[in-house]
Amino acid sequence: MCYHNSMKKHNSQSASIFIAGPPCSGKSEVGCILASKLELPFYDLDTVIESFAGMRISEIFRTSGENRFRELESDCLERLLKKNESIILALGGGCLLQETNLLAVKERGTLFTLTASSETLQRRREQQNGKRPLAFDETALLRLLSVRKQHYDSLPNRIDTTHLSPEEVAARIAALISDRQ
Repeated sequence: MCYHNSMKKHNSQSASIFIAGPPCSGKSEVGCILASKLELPFYDLDTVIESFAGMRISEIFRTSGENRFRELESDCLERLLKKNESIILALGGGCLLQETNLLAVKERGTLFTLTASSETLQRRREQQNGKRPLAFDETALLRLLSVRKQHYDSLPNRIDTTHLSPEEVAARIAALISDRQ
């Protein structure tokens, strides 16, 4: 796991980069690579939540339920945004289902949405060995993708990662950011 924290001084007025998408789309790995390229601090929202709660995401779901997890997710997102620094943030797959989270992210920076074919997401899920509480098996993942399809399709700056390496995805995002400056 990447915990890139650049010592380079950053303009707090600069926008952050947020990476969204379904589980197993590559958000964390791409975010880590991108942070190194752009010399920005990287955070994975799930890791931040685990640190804040003192337990793994799966434990939060098991002991407190999804609603409590979503409360923690929104609270941790708000805490990160209040730091008023430019960051790269890999969001959880369901983080932006909460309208206030979506609006806050759009206000603070550029949102990129990673996608992939359901077959690719399934293959990646199998490689991760059951780390996804809402996508713990093939049926659960396909159900989640079906329920959230309209949501993911509505998010901006979509990049299909099916046939791209994480390095290629990070390079695309870096190029798009550079073109906008």
